Amino acid sequence: MYLKSIGSMVLKFVFVLFGIILLTGLIGLFNEGVELSLKQYLMNLKGISGSLLHFNAMTITNEVNNSYPMFPAFWEPYFYSVTIFICAFLLSIMMGILLAYLTHLLPAAWSTLIIRATNLLESTPDIFILIVIQYTVIFILKETGVLLFPIVGSQEKVFLIPILTLSILPTIMLFRTTYLLVKDEYGKPYVDLIKSRGMSKHFIFFIHILRNITFSLLNHSKSITLFLLSSLIVFERLFNIYGITHFILSFSQMDVICFSLILFYLPVFLLLILIRLIIDKKTGQKVVI
Repeated sequence: MYLKSIGSMVLKFVFVLFGIILLTGLIGLFNEGVELSLKQYLMNLKGISGSLLHFNAMTITNEVNNSYPMFPAFWEPYFYSVTIFICAFLLSIMMGILLAYLTHLLPAAWSTLIIRATNLLESTPDIFILIVIQYTVIFILKETGVLLFPIVGSQEKVFLIPILTLSILPTIMLFRTTYLLVKDEYGKPYVDLIKSRGMSKHFIFFIHILRNITFSLLNHSKSITLFLLSSLIVFERLFNIYGITHFILSFSQMDVICFSLILFYLPVFLLLILIRLIIDKKTGQKVVI
């Protein structure tokens, strides 16, 4: 059964791979003006496919037309972006669930107030949040001489600010979703039965409630993934973070773009597969990735 599921997911990954290749070939028609030619499009696809089959020999060309091997220069911005993305994703899930649990322990009036406040926070642009964080750090540095952590856009690699900032809005989205799911779950008869047996609130939430809502949470995690990807692209571009987006824009060759997109999608896909397998094992529910 697991082999069949894994085979199905691998097939979906192959379809995504072909989709990326087809899309990149289309982008190639606009590299030097507009050339809407089927012959040129097929030549682009042939060139991209050939490069992917011999990716070790791929080269990148800088602004002065000097070419050199793409590896190992590719790996540094790639792992930088992947690390930020995965950490922000995992942090948003953990914090969203934790905040939903803590909010549920509060009186109903306080819970309602917090949910209303999250509506306002969720409408706040993530770029604005990043700017506020950076200027706060600069203000503290000027006033006290203490640099809490490096500023985004500096030469030194920064992990804390991008991870925290990227995770803020997804955390709020997951928190609201989790809280509403938990509230609905607590209204079901089996919860009253468990309470009558003297089980603690912690046990009920983390052993029974959380297990029963994981299926719905995974469905929401897909939208969170897309949101994080779009936010990461904007952050890297606007705040001069030397990640995979900066690398693609610096070396906008068709094969480089295609290879970069495939490699970035791979850990995202593996993460979703891992979540699916865990939920399948714990709850027996089948999730479509």
